[in-house]
Amino acid sequence: MDGYKTDEVKIHILGSCSGTEPYEGRHHTSVLLEIPGGIYWLDAGECCAYTAYLMGIDLLKTRGIFISHCHMDHIGGLGNLLWNIRKLTVVERRLPLAETIPVYVPWPESYQAVMDLLEHTEDNFFCRYAHAGYPVQDGLLYRGTQGESGIAVEAVHNHHLRHEEGTPWRSFSFRVQVCGKNIFYSGDTQREDLEYTVPERCDLLMIETGHHQIAEICESLRRFGKRPGKLLFIHHGVKILNNPEWAREELKSRWGPEGMIAQDRMTLVL
Repeated sequence: MDGYKTDEVKIHILGSCSGTEPYEGRHHTSVLLEIPGGIYWLDAGECCAYTAYLMGIDLLKTRGIFISHCHMDHIGGLGNLLWNIRKLTVVERRLPLAETIPVYVPWPESYQAVMDLLEHTEDNFFCRYAHAGYPVQDGLLYRGTQGESGIAVEAVHNHHLRHEEGTPWRSFSFRVQVCGKNIFYSGDTQREDLEYTVPERCDLLMIETGHHQIAEICESLRRFGKRPGKLLFIHHGVKILNNPEWAREELKSRWGPEGMIAQDRMTLVL
């Protein structure tokens, strides 16, 4: 792939807003990891495919889609993402890199509902490639094949959604190892979960602020002994959405220059 180093990971913020009413310039949560061997979606909030395409990202390089939980601000763009991938195969007359596009969803019924909806679109959503839905559960979800820079995605449950003993967990965080880098994506989470879900060290730590305050998160990370190379706040609540400049200054004072406030169409390189 032109312009890439073999050990380089690009992190694209396609949506940085929590489950609020619509905000100008913001869409619901979605993060895209791009490496020479393909692209990987962490959540699929509204307009994620639209934003990625306009950023020049090739949707046909999709290798995997990982949904942390099935609230609409995290899964509301999944149907349109799959629809756009198919549309590009028709318009551009080429197939995706993956013969089968895997979609990992904590509620398998939600995946099936999306596929049922798509089957009532053009040509009954006939594709010259396949889709497969898999449940998200603790442990290794995905390990890349040759040409995918050794990517591995691991899920670890959190307490964002109510859990009853003996039933499946329905909300997860993701640990990603790719191109020699360690990336953590919190999804929606409880502050107390950070002690056991977040690794002590990682190259990039992405934590949601829709349910937390900047000062509280910084204090908790220090108390739990977490030392990320870079800290990125995502999935913002109204306090940050209404005053992003204040948020940047607050994070700088609480954490230092390695702390960042995500915004839509932002790209980081590791």
